Amino acid sequence: MSAPPAPRPAVADPAGRRMAAALGRLLDQARGAREVLPHLAALERGLMQEGRAAIERIPEHWVARITSQLSSLPLPPDEAPLHELLQALSDRLRPASIEWEVPSMAGGFDPQRTVVIREISHSEFLAASEEAATTMPLPILDADGQADGSAQPR
Repeated sequence: MSAPPAPRPAVADPAGRRMAAALGRLLDQARGAREVLPHLAALERGLMQEGRAAIERIPEHWVARITSQLSSLPLPPDEAPLHELLQALSDRLRPASIEWEVPSMAGGFDPQRTVVIREISHSEFLAASEEAATTMPLPILDADGQADGSAQPR
């Protein structure tokens, strides 16, 4: 007869245990919450067993789901461990370093590459619409109502 597996030693991570306790209190507020939100229930167990290291051990494909579930719940403002947990999960979603390429405006305004938006009056809009309607070619449709690629002027 084999002996039962030895229990895991307690994790010396007080912050992780506080996160687990706060998450547990949140899930305890609604009966069946652990069944409806199984990812959060698993995170609660992981935090109790492994501390904050459990956050890093979440598979990539589940991080967004867990973050979404936690952020959809009404987090009490006085539960700092829950907010820390949500922040840690959110940090996992962001790449470590994002390098943004900022376009150079060294040449100044380039009318070929810049969109200018301005307000026009209703009458100017109608005039432009009428002009477009009379100058734009209409597609020729075949028997099935599909454009055949040629166009006929109005």
